[in-house]
Amino acid sequence: MVEQWVKNLTEEVLGKSQMEVGKIIDHPKGYKVKILSGQYWGTYGVSNFWYWARINKDGSLHKTVSGYGWK
Repeated sequence: MVEQWVKNLTEEVLGKSQMEVGKIIDHPKGYKVKILSGQYWGTYGVSNFWYWARINKDGSLHKTVSGYGWK
């Protein structure tokens, strides 16, 4: 398990992730996505792996995509 002081130091240097399950954020390619699942911190360190879906103009979700966070 990651000690809290390690998390604090890492987030002080790199910043906290703006990604959070359920949150709607801007994708670097210029569209909005909804974060469906994932985590910034894993059991042994930074994970920053997420699943998200692009939000269509009608509010529905496009296919699920996964990858490492950009924020």
